Amino acid sequence: MTTTEISKPPADTAVLRRIWRLHFWVGLFAAPVLVVLACSGLVILYSQPLDTLLNGHLLVVEPGPQTVPLDEQVAVAKQHVGATDTLEAVTPPDAQDSSTRVDFVAADAPGYPQAEADVIQVYVDPYTGAYLGQRSQLSGLVGWANQLHRMFGNDGPHIQLPSLGHLINPSAYPQSTIPVGIGNLWMELTATWILVLLASGIYLWWPRAVEAAKPLVTVRWRRGGRIRWRDLHALTGVVIAVIGVCYILSGMTWTRYWGENWRAVTATVTPSTEIDAPSTPAKLGDYDRLGRRIAWAAVDDPVYASQPHAAGAARMSYADIDRIAKDEHMVPGYSIFPPSDSTQDGAMVYGSYTVVNHWPQRVSEQRTLYLDQFSGLTVANATAAQDGALSRLTSFGIAMHMGNQLGWLTRISATVACLGVLLSVLTGLLMWWKRRPSGRSGLPGPASAPTRASTPKRAMVTVAVVAVVLGVLFPAFGLSLVVVLVAEGIIAARRDHPSRVISTTTSRSVDPSPE
Repeated sequence: MTTTEISKPPADTAVLRRIWRLHFWVGLFAAPVLVVLACSGLVILYSQPLDTLLNGHLLVVEPGPQTVPLDEQVAVAKQHVGATDTLEAVTPPDAQDSSTRVDFVAADAPGYPQAEADVIQVYVDPYTGAYLGQRSQLSGLVGWANQLHRMFGNDGPHIQLPSLGHLINPSAYPQSTIPVGIGNLWMELTATWILVLLASGIYLWWPRAVEAAKPLVTVRWRRGGRIRWRDLHALTGVVIAVIGVCYILSGMTWTRYWGENWRAVTATVTPSTEIDAPSTPAKLGDYDRLGRRIAWAAVDDPVYASQPHAAGAARMSYADIDRIAKDEHMVPGYSIFPPSDSTQDGAMVYGSYTVVNHWPQRVSEQRTLYLDQFSGLTVANATAAQDGALSRLTSFGIAMHMGNQLGWLTRISATVACLGVLLSVLTGLLMWWKRRPSGRSGLPGPASAPTRASTPKRAMVTVAVVAVVLGVLFPAFGLSLVVVLVAEGIIAARRDHPSRVISTTTSRSVDPSPE
């Protein structure tokens, strides 16, 4: 048997090769989800004009000289749903040419957190009282985009995972586990790996002596082929990286597992100011549907109670509540939730009318008005100012994520991010296609022995520390990382087995940045 001396690559080159391999495989894993998130995100960003375009017959009406009382409109809506369907919310028109929407939930609809109930939306002309039609909230282009963007959330199979909130404060979080949808957990896992993808991409782009000829902020269009796509891929990735990290982190606060644990942390570290008012057993989050109507920081807020009244006392009408909401300067598009009465310790607890500003919203627009169902007096007025600092920061990130906080500026930045993601995936695919050897897949194999030997220990320690930190912060990622490392170990053991040692190795020059 003859052997030749193995040429070791320089340390920087060895690190680049290993980071590139990581970047490639993570990109291959994350690319399909990135495409789904970018496409569905674009639809959600422009859901209002798209919805108006596709469903104008439900949403747009011809203004008239006067409107029909709101309670009569609600009565019309009730006539067109099942007798057992529950009225959940009334949304008065938010403009002169808008219809009234009345939401119902089917009696057999599974509730949160096991699933997020599908809402039946009934539309009524406020000027004529005519029934315009109805639809499922999750139907149509916008509905499907919402479902895809959250990977169907808790709908479908779910598993029970340990609750951090229960460990921190068992009285506030009595359940020791959280039911987590498989799709939602997959989204959380992929989102964390996307952070790794962005970080490794920044490392590959970063200027260094071994790649002195590589441009940083220009594209070598005339070079054509892989070089052109590489430059465009790198430049696009760097431009959207910061925005991408912000979107991933703010989006993680909505995940069923990590997001709920983060909610418990924020409530413990920076608790919100409690409102001194009697409450019902219900929580505002009971009305949350795809996060469309209830602000993140308000999900755990109680629904406050009305003052006891004499038996047979009449509730105020929806028209009365609507008038009060307008007088209180609620943002047009607000929803009115009817009171829900209950019995506690043999005593009747009367719920209140709950008026919630339309979501998505700016942090300054986050507001919930609780009105006594008999007198219309304000029981509580909850705003973001009463939330803890971490909750307000989370709400700010969510408002930026949805493109609302700074108006069109954030809408444009979100659009650029979505288009940039699609361009990055496309250029990455083109790079691979141009680079792969003819008739072969071109997928990177394990790091060679010389590359492993040349990798500096400090680089390995740095990567290990970052991996451990991410694994602790994001448990789903940590578990997946253990699985990957075990698989890598098995492959390495098979590769290094004496019966598989390669007798002759020839060294060749390799591009230090295969990307």
